[in-house]
Amino acid sequence: MNKVACYVRVSTVEQAEEGYSIGAQTDRLIAYCKARDWLVYDTYIDAGYSGSNTDRPGLKQMIHDVKNKKIDLVLVYKLDRLSRSQKDTLLLIEDVFNTNDVSFVSINENFDTSTPFGRAMVGMLSVFAQLEREQIKERSRMGRVERAKDGYFHGGGFTPIGYDYVDGELIINDFEAMQVRKVFELFLSGWPLNRIWDHMKSKYTTQHGSWSSHSSIVSIITTPIYTGKITYLGETYEGRHEAIVDEETYNKAYQRYEAVRWNKGDNKHKERPFQAKYILTGLVICGHCEARYFAKGNYSGKGDKLNYRAYYTCYSRAKTNKELINNPHCKNKTYYQGDLDAIIIGEIKKLSFDPSVMERFEARSETNHIAKNNALIESKVADTDKQLARMLDLYQMGNLPMSTLFDRIEVLNNQKNQLLDQLVDVVDVRPKLTIWNAERLLAGAVNILENGDLSEKRELVHALIDKIIIEGEDLTIHWAFQ
Repeated sequence: MNKVACYVRVSTVEQAEEGYSIGAQTDRLIAYCKARDWLVYDTYIDAGYSGSNTDRPGLKQMIHDVKNKKIDLVLVYKLDRLSRSQKDTLLLIEDVFNTNDVSFVSINENFDTSTPFGRAMVGMLSVFAQLEREQIKERSRMGRVERAKDGYFHGGGFTPIGYDYVDGELIINDFEAMQVRKVFELFLSGWPLNRIWDHMKSKYTTQHGSWSSHSSIVSIITTPIYTGKITYLGETYEGRHEAIVDEETYNKAYQRYEAVRWNKGDNKHKERPFQAKYILTGLVICGHCEARYFAKGNYSGKGDKLNYRAYYTCYSRAKTNKELINNPHCKNKTYYQGDLDAIIIGEIKKLSFDPSVMERFEARSETNHIAKNNALIESKVADTDKQLARMLDLYQMGNLPMSTLFDRIEVLNNQKNQLLDQLVDVVDVRPKLTIWNAERLLAGAVNILENGDLSEKRELVHALIDKIIIEGEDLTIHWAFQ
């Protein structure tokens, strides 16, 4: 006998509509179960909740019971009782119900996922949902291309150092623009990238904090935006914003960067941007105690068979430098240097070989962090306002005593004030490397990783990766362009 979850939802407007009341829906669902000899496990009710999102207590409890294998079938009177969003309906059916071997039935539409026709309908929903996503993506991309052609910066995940993004346009920030010119000046005077980075982070700050990574230096030197240009999807257009450096300065800096990076021409025996013995030094962090990893080794064998093997290990575990020990009891995993290098190199190659991965990064990076967080908080504030309105509606309908109304309003107002405080405190997080520059680096990554020397490999890895977290057997890469 099927154990059935009967789901009922009404909004405050629909409570007065015939056929949509809680009682009417519940009666129809129970009668339907009796006719088929199904056992009603529970009835999940969301009174006064919109179907435009899934943030509903009854729905959440039902999903919890589905995942805990308490239910065989979910029954609703009408599809829009589950959700008014096609995307959310499909998500619930495919990722929640089907994944847990739970059928879904809607009485009004005769929709039953346990039947071949019902499964075909789910497939059709998937096709249309995918088509809608592709159309939205295409329209969004076309809009950004047109903005670039018109000379406007596409906005999104970050604002370039040296500019403020105001009303859809880049406006020079004089203090930061001075810092950008300083980077070009120091680089053209012969300073290596690491030294410039050390100098900038010790002397200056930007609107969004300190110079957090040497990839910021690389991005400035290799980004045409500072010459008044706009680049998007590999194309360059004349921008509407004011240039910070002239094209001659930019071209000289870019050519020197390429020469140093590839070890070409007159620079063949001169300095490289980075020099170190191991490619991951400075990137790896212990997930247990947050101390850094470093490379250390030991010799084994004798004579001609003498062999040196290096390992990445946590400073806390090694106890070689008291100032860098965070937890003397840390026993986090030690990696053979060759093994960890191979894992990271393999992950970079995956990015090079699979453009769809970079597209997903691009989609994330083009969503401004502060806007996304503000939108989330504002959505929660709006939900709180809706709950306040529901309280008043229920009171006016005589379904809520005044004492309960005042207590609930006080709680909701406190929640709203806390949310508004968070809205003020949201901080923008600037990506350390643009997707455009990451794609340029990845274009030659395989050649560098397979044929380059240690310095070239290390420069590439440090430009692409912000940090690597090791926690036991788990290894997490934080890319510089996330």
